[in-house]
Amino acid sequence: MAAGRAASEPGRASARGWTRSLSWTNPLRAVWWLFTNVRFAIVLLVVITLVSLAGVLIAQKPVNVRGDTVLEAEWLAEKDGMYGFLTSPMDAVGLFDIFHTGWFSVLLAVTVVSTAAYVVSRFPGIWAAITRPRKRVPDRYFDQAPHRLRIEGTVDVERLEAGLRRSRYKVERWQEGEATFLFADRFQVAQLGTLLTHAAVIVFILAAVVSRVDSFSSGLFLAEGSTLPVFPVRHENQMQVELVESYAEFAPDGQPLDYRSDLAIYRGGEEVLRCSSTVNTPCSYDGYRFYQVAYFGFGAELVVRDTASGNVIYRETLALAMRSPAARLRIDDANGATLIDRTVVLPDTFEINDEPFHGGLVRLEDGTALTLLLPQDADDGDELLVFDLGDTPETLRLAAGQSVESHGLVFSYLGLERIPAGFALDLPLPESVASDGPVRLQMNNVIYGTGTTSEGTNVDAPSGGGEPELTIVGLTSQAATLSAGDSLLIDGYEYTFEGQREFSGIDVRRDRSDYLVWIGAAAIVIGLMITFWVPRRRLWAKITRGGASLAGQAAGQADYTSEMRRLAVQAGAELAEETDDDD
Repeated sequence: MAAGRAASEPGRASARGWTRSLSWTNPLRAVWWLFTNVRFAIVLLVVITLVSLAGVLIAQKPVNVRGDTVLEAEWLAEKDGMYGFLTSPMDAVGLFDIFHTGWFSVLLAVTVVSTAAYVVSRFPGIWAAITRPRKRVPDRYFDQAPHRLRIEGTVDVERLEAGLRRSRYKVERWQEGEATFLFADRFQVAQLGTLLTHAAVIVFILAAVVSRVDSFSSGLFLAEGSTLPVFPVRHENQMQVELVESYAEFAPDGQPLDYRSDLAIYRGGEEVLRCSSTVNTPCSYDGYRFYQVAYFGFGAELVVRDTASGNVIYRETLALAMRSPAARLRIDDANGATLIDRTVVLPDTFEINDEPFHGGLVRLEDGTALTLLLPQDADDGDELLVFDLGDTPETLRLAAGQSVESHGLVFSYLGLERIPAGFALDLPLPESVASDGPVRLQMNNVIYGTGTTSEGTNVDAPSGGGEPELTIVGLTSQAATLSAGDSLLIDGYEYTFEGQREFSGIDVRRDRSDYLVWIGAAAIVIGLMITFWVPRRRLWAKITRGGASLAGQAAGQADYTSEMRRLAVQAGAELAEETDDDD
């Protein structure tokens, strides 16, 4: 016997494992204990939550700023007004770029290791409890179990076993002397539910890592008919995106109803996809998604051709993002016939008594020329000046909504409008054109949106009832106005207004962490459902001629004693309404 015990000692020492060989003096065991400690895991999750909240509340460096020393310095200078002397220390510890700092990565890694260690440490015990449950308990357990029931009288073992099986228990029965024992187990794998929820935490953190390392995002602002590359020019998997057509729909009150873009995707010079993209239903190709994120309706396509060679030397769709004042004017004759009813562009600038004005010219069919003036910073309360009425000049002052009769004509100032305007900074100019600054563009009669939209009645630049017109200032001595398709020839350069065009903002994204997020979400939902809806239940029963004892284990929120009473009644037991079951 002594030899046998001596021989077994090395085996027992080996079974203790290398992490326990030096007891508490072993640092590896101390680290293992720390990482498997529930309190430590809770502290980590609280810290991550607080840090993530700080990353939401504190402005983070934009993608286009991060990594650019000059842009970062300018961005931080803007934050000085908010954080003062704390700006530099906050930047030094990475509070303006929390999710890309090394210490945040370490925090995520420690959380993953801690959660994984917890799962690994608990799995063997839980798996053993599932596959090799304790089927025989000491007799004293029937007097101490949290859920127990004592039955006096005869209990039908067969009926009790059948009732358990109907309740989806796996039942084993055996005989020991004059006593019959039952062990019933239901939903064994439910114990894995808690491990599944912990594993979901690991999946979520891995999704965050994948998103940081592998994600891609690029914003494109395209005009109709234009194409832009997705990646930097020299990229082996380069793709191009063409905006075939852009659509927008609006409610009568101006609220946008729908934005949509028809796109063509090219790779290697070949079209690989043609699709329609919206905010919520992007196009997808090769793991990339193409979202419509913006719409801009005030674009003018301008083409310049060298007439000597016939070559197009300039073709751009210019975004007219500025606003310029214009006057909506109607002129009627003495008989009530309307001579003019349109938005008058005011492309020129004047100074009267040191006050700047925007001005424009209107010609009537009889050759009468009228000059219209509005203050440079005009608002709805400013008057429109109309003067130079033939042989007897007269200046008219009209408030918005006012009509005045003069020289047999009725002038009605219908209101101030602000039409799209902008500059063509790199427009080719013939040598004969001397320009003091960039060419200025203004577009009236614009239509905001296409198709079944409100056609501009809901925006600051409503349609004047005609086709869009482009007024160009700086090419000739007087402003030139072109309708869609019209051209202007100046010293061998032909300037053509192709028409109003729209822009779409397309966000190209790739984030393969989406699948991990869905897997993590599914794991946590399934784990919680298993834990709370189908918790494991175990029941031990000892049946003798004088009665029976039942003991059970179930989740804390379960009223398992009542279930045991129901099973006992089905087995023929007679129970009093009040018992000492819960003692």
